[in-house]
Amino acid sequence: MSSNICPECNQEWDVDFKWCKPCNLKRFQNDFNNWTSGNDKIDKFIQGAQLNANNNVEVIEWIPYDRFKDVKQIGKGGFGTIHYATWIDGYIEKWDIENQQWKRDRKYSDEVALKKFDNFVNFNDVLNEMAIHLKTNGLGTIGFYGITQDPETHSYMMVLEYAADGNLREYLKINFNNSNWHKLYGLNVLSSHLMNIHKLDIVHQDFHPGDILSSSFKYYSMWISDFGLSKLIGANLNNPEKKNIFGVLPYIAPEVLSGDEGYTKAADVYSYGLIAYEMITGFPPYPDIPHDEDLAIKI
Repeated sequence: MSSNICPECNQEWDVDFKWCKPCNLKRFQNDFNNWTSGNDKIDKFIQGAQLNANNNVEVIEWIPYDRFKDVKQIGKGGFGTIHYATWIDGYIEKWDIENQQWKRDRKYSDEVALKKFDNFVNFNDVLNEMAIHLKTNGLGTIGFYGITQDPETHSYMMVLEYAADGNLREYLKINFNNSNWHKLYGLNVLSSHLMNIHKLDIVHQDFHPGDILSSSFKYYSMWISDFGLSKLIGANLNNPEKKNIFGVLPYIAPEVLSGDEGYTKAADVYSYGLIAYEMITGFPPYPDIPHDEDLAIKI
């Protein structure tokens, strides 16, 4: 039976993760002078995460770009590009007391996705996405391991868990009639993940099948991703830019489109309802109608 006492400092530790916060805090702090992102805000963000981590899931790190190989672009979005890569080291699992070094897990993190932000994207928005994603790590969202930088463009990149099965929309197109695809159980998993986010007072604001990823939909390992438009409830209420309507039109709640209300948890739940409709029927909402102002009025 594992002891709940750290064998190095004799204080209580997280026996499940074998994580001693006081010991690991000192280890991270002693290493601060050995790395830098080149950006003071990012350095402080990473350092803050490391100093406050209660387990390895809450840790992110600065990862030099040369620790990745086989990098190739696999997708493009409105704010940047997604790249596949092999991570040579893997994420921090725990401290190896015998060898006095970090034990790293490559089994589940040797393949990663690098989310690269275009240089025109507001840097504060990038930090906001990173901060919100970090809060949700381990709660049904795609794993966030750290930050790196493209040496050619100098664009910062989030290092994320790689979803081999892609997104839910594309998966449904191919596997909807698969008898092993138990939709109701999958919806239960997804609702639990959304509830975890809402318990943190975070509103996703852009919830649709393209943001639901998995390494194996067959085994219901669904994760919510892309927090670029997300917010903490109560944040930036007086910022007019935050009152704009954005997202994938068919999944936006009527009260948001009408301007009666902003994005709320209820608006996320509305989006979830349309995702459920798509999972059950195999059809996206309003498939034969142009996604334009007329559709917005009808919704």
